Amino acid sequence: MNQSEQLVFSELTYNTRDWVTKKLKEDGRALCEYSFASNYAWSPYYALRLARLGACGIFRYMGESHDLYSFPFGGTDEDKLAMIRQVKRLCEAEGEPLEFSPLSQADHDFLHRYYAGQFLMASNRDVSDYIYEREKLVKLPGKKYHGKRNHIARFKDADDWCYEAVTDANRMEARAMMEEWKALRLDVWNVELEKEFGAMTTALMEMEQLGMVGGLLRKGGRVVALSIGEPLNKDTFVVHYEKAFADVQGAYPMINQQFAEHAAEGYTFINREEDTGDPGLRKAKLSYQPCRLEKKYTAIQSDVVFANPKDAQMLTEICDLWRTCFLDGDFSDFYTKHRLTEDNMLIIYRDGKPVSMASFLPAVYHTAKGAIPVRYVYAVATHPDYRKQGFARKILETGIELWDEPLVLSPADGHLRDYYGNMGFVPAFRSEQVDVRLSPEAPRCWNFHLEEADPKEYAAVRQKLLSERKGSFLSWDEQAVSFAFSVNAREGGKNLFFVPESAPEKKELLMYTVDGDCLVIIETTLSEEVLSQLLPELFEETGTKRVKYEIPGGMILLPERLKAFAVPADGYLNLALN
Repeated sequence: MNQSEQLVFSELTYNTRDWVTKKLKEDGRALCEYSFASNYAWSPYYALRLARLGACGIFRYMGESHDLYSFPFGGTDEDKLAMIRQVKRLCEAEGEPLEFSPLSQADHDFLHRYYAGQFLMASNRDVSDYIYEREKLVKLPGKKYHGKRNHIARFKDADDWCYEAVTDANRMEARAMMEEWKALRLDVWNVELEKEFGAMTTALMEMEQLGMVGGLLRKGGRVVALSIGEPLNKDTFVVHYEKAFADVQGAYPMINQQFAEHAAEGYTFINREEDTGDPGLRKAKLSYQPCRLEKKYTAIQSDVVFANPKDAQMLTEICDLWRTCFLDGDFSDFYTKHRLTEDNMLIIYRDGKPVSMASFLPAVYHTAKGAIPVRYVYAVATHPDYRKQGFARKILETGIELWDEPLVLSPADGHLRDYYGNMGFVPAFRSEQVDVRLSPEAPRCWNFHLEEADPKEYAAVRQKLLSERKGSFLSWDEQAVSFAFSVNAREGGKNLFFVPESAPEKKELLMYTVDGDCLVIIETTLSEEVLSQLLPELFEETGTKRVKYEIPGGMILLPERLKAFAVPADGYLNLALN
């Protein structure tokens, strides 16, 4: 195919089954979507089409706002790159964004390797596939499976059950069981359930042509459970559909165990697909003890992309950018090593290197109206040679669209407060210069001791005390607190609990560091009176003569869905825990 030719997308048919299956298996993906049978069964509901380019194939299907593409499958890296070039041209001609979904980890790494800085790639826990060891699903060994074995034992009690492979002899009975299962759920039936039911019906009725296998359970002669799946790659079998009557005790664990034993024989792993974020389904899938979750990514062509912590060259370039903008020595190396993940720093590439960046760290914003997940925006920076092009604004706009959560930040000066205010940020956290009110000459009049704090307990005590004493505040998880402790210890600081001898359960927090002859209080829940009385001892211990204690102010930007939320302006913010 030359550059002037167009990709031709056509319906999936049985004539293409062998070619598609062969090409899919060349890449060995463990993702449930990469099978001919699954795509064929779902194709009427998503207008799914296939295009070929030499030794490579690709699926195109309907998304919510624009068409999406599978990742190219089959062939060499060069074949895949040729396909991507053609799809990029097609999307440009149609004026639509290019988006691949879903991608495996290997696909993610491929795009980063060949298109660094050009695709925003994000994963979603809700669509990760659950991968199990087949042997464990068959034998259900140990205490963790005790409940499953009990349910199966109750199913077997009357000795009136049997497992059968689905064939022409029992196919219509299986179909009737599906219809009965649907009838029991008409009060909660919706469009998505209807699509799944239609795809499962296709899989059942055209099973042999699609290369799938099915199994059913009988109890007292009645079909009470049905499962359908197929080989996915050389070591993994995928279960696409599983239905059972919930009122028949043990029907679900029994069909799970029997189908794994009979249909998936010879395979090491079983993929039981995703939980779609449904809490009940997640609990059920986790109860079978998956050996791993197979992560899936989406990749959309974008100027704003995630930093990749596995890319050593990119990390070096990010650290160079950080040091250029913040002049803080080797802290950038420490930060990227301990705090950077594949989904918490957005960057913009220009001239083959990152030139603008911001980290988005998960936290929780507590108010009288409840707790809201937020992203704390940290280390917003653009290289001096690339400023005044709107890069920082673009990164922040991408962040709030990507997570659909409020963004929180602490401007360093009045100029930045105005800048962020023009973007829609509003005051939410009050700044205070506490040290001007401290009087270190006051005598100490209590018995206490200071002890090293544990990050997990510190996070719990912090949230408890702030919940009792503050109208609104930002809280951090154990991982964030642990990082803050590491940073403080690295700089010679202390992370402590203040423990009264008369009431050791009433711990207070105290984090401080030393800057020359200055004691810098990073965070404390001690009252100003108690802190004043403690200062002489802290001065003596640390060799300092004066104290600095500032509580920074901060701002918040709400996504559209929360625009009506009334933001308190006097919240408590502490930057130590980023």
